[in-house]
Amino acid sequence: MLSHHERTELEKIERSLELSDPDLAIALREGRRRKPRALKTALLLALDVAAVLLLVVGLVLPDPGVTLCGILALTGAVWTHVARHRV
Repeated sequence: MLSHHERTELEKIERSLELSDPDLAIALREGRRRKPRALKTALLLALDVAAVLLLVVGLVLPDPGVTLCGILALTGAVWTHVARHRV
């Protein structure tokens, strides 16, 4: 149980949060996650494109090192997407 002083301090923090970032306050109140940021999405998309390009170039060229890098990059991209959606 919170004391009277702690409750008033908590109410002040809640009001301050609602004034400074109303979207975050609504998301916290409703228990939903914020939408992913555009930069993070763009970086993930760039990782996907780079991984696929590495894999295709590695399959076209007779160089197993490039193919291995493509496979590793694609594995990392898939792992990142799975981890991102589990949170």
